[in-house]
Amino acid sequence: MISINLLPIRDILRRKNLRQEVYFILLGFGALLFLFLTVEIFQINAIAGLQEEEKRITQERKQYEVILNDIKKMEEEKKTLLTRIDVINKLKRSSSLTVHVLDEIATHTPPGRMWLKKLSQSDSQLTLEGMAMDDETIAKYMDELEGSAYIHDVKLVSSAMEQYAERNLKTFVLSARVETPEN
Repeated sequence: MISINLLPIRDILRRKNLRQEVYFILLGFGALLFLFLTVEIFQINAIAGLQEEEKRITQERKQYEVILNDIKKMEEEKKTLLTRIDVINKLKRSSSLTVHVLDEIATHTPPGRMWLKKLSQSDSQLTLEGMAMDDETIAKYMDELEGSAYIHDVKLVSSAMEQYAERNLKTFVLSARVETPEN
């Protein structure tokens, strides 16, 4: 006998396979959705953690800004004090410089051969006006002043013969630069 199977096995198998494919697709979609949700939860937690960290850092920065402002004020005060100390030191050197320059001039002026009529100092420039017996005395005086640690660049500005007390004397003007020697 011949038997004919009238059941649509191929259709049933196809439907069965189609259902399995749909289940796998839904399962894959569910797994993908689960994966996305898991990543999203991790990102939300990371964002929340970063926001907390930002708040903490902002509060910390505010605390440090107060300290930094105090440090800036102290640095400005330090600059001011250092400037004042520098001015005081310059004044000390300047006041002692004048004393030393006058001592050098008095020490090197030959008595009975030279007379100073005028002495002036403006900043570091020194001008001497006077009378001498001869040119040789003036030259020797200039050399001695040049040997001083406080007086430099001694130059003869002018020299002229002048009659004084029935004697021919040389009037002169010297210029020099004064400075405190570096120790």
